[in-house]
Amino acid sequence: MVKPEFKPFTLEIDGASEFYVKSGNNLILDFSGSAMTTGYNFIKPEWLVPQVSSLVFRNFYKCELKNTLKKLSGFENSAFTTSGTEACDTALTRYGFPVISLEGAYHGLTYLTKIVSNGTGYDINNRIIHLKIPDNKISVENAIEYNNSLIKKSPFSLDNGTVIIELIQSDGGVNVLPKEFINYIIEISKNLGFHLIVDEVYTGYGRSGEMFLFKKYNIKPDMVCIGKGMAAGLPLGAVLYNNSWDLPYNDVLSMQGGNMFISRVALEVIKSLDEKRLDFVRNNGVNIIKKLLKISNDKISSVRGLGFMIGIEFSDDVGNPDPEYALNIRNRLFSDNLACSLTGESNNVLKITPPVLIDKETLDSGIEKIINVLEE
Repeated sequence: MVKPEFKPFTLEIDGASEFYVKSGNNLILDFSGSAMTTGYNFIKPEWLVPQVSSLVFRNFYKCELKNTLKKLSGFENSAFTTSGTEACDTALTRYGFPVISLEGAYHGLTYLTKIVSNGTGYDINNRIIHLKIPDNKISVENAIEYNNSLIKKSPFSLDNGTVIIELIQSDGGVNVLPKEFINYIIEISKNLGFHLIVDEVYTGYGRSGEMFLFKKYNIKPDMVCIGKGMAAGLPLGAVLYNNSWDLPYNDVLSMQGGNMFISRVALEVIKSLDEKRLDFVRNNGVNIIKKLLKISNDKISSVRGLGFMIGIEFSDDVGNPDPEYALNIRNRLFSDNLACSLTGESNNVLKITPPVLIDKETLDSGIEKIINVLEE
């Protein structure tokens, strides 16, 4: 079961600057994902407009954001929330249970998102099946065979339900789902008459090197959930969907969802994620993985990822997860003023998630620190 680390570092942070957090006079380069898409201090004073609620008033910036997301995603409608977790929670209510999820999934910590995450096999009480994903222990073919058996022997009826997946599992250990397996999940959805939700809270907005990863894979889900970097770390998420849905009121799901100020910032974030910037993430992501694969370190059992979502998995001499070594590496990097986080079922995967808008020099300096520590 996935239990995200979320361990605070020992230093107290009293500020931030671009791609760094500050503790007194100490600057720490942040590859932890805390800086969301942009980095820190991205917001400019001229963007500060009143935080007028969209529950009561239609505002220009939210309408522009909805139209922009329609053009970028192909979805007709957007329902705005205050987080990616809230977006996933809300999406799960549209078609309801039963639900098919994946082992290693993490969709949030609200009631609904928590029960569809962090599971294995059958959850009979909640009518959830958690399917296995292929990894370095189980092939695509064997995972599919196992999952077909689970579905066939389901102790509850599988009728008119929901499938929810991440195309790259972040907290599950930076697990990049193979295209063959994604196609299998799509086939399951169609065969069972289930509705497909793609959780792009982490992969969306350039983190994977794509504005929306589902479009690169040519997937046509019923809903897509987004969040994280939508508004430079400010509280914003959204469910993208087609057709009618009686839940969103004025396109928002809560008082502050899609308010005027946050929508203004969200539009500026999108402007920054042009094709040149996405190319930067894609190309540098490939080069970073190539460099990491050349490291001579017997503890490294896998290097994987896409764009600026990269994971290094550590195992002991007999192939078991080595969270102690992973934590040691994380702490060594932090003492060298670089913040990364740990993820995976055993917290033995070092997750490297630089801000998408980082400059090349700063990016290279951080990767060089990682390489140096791992080669010692």
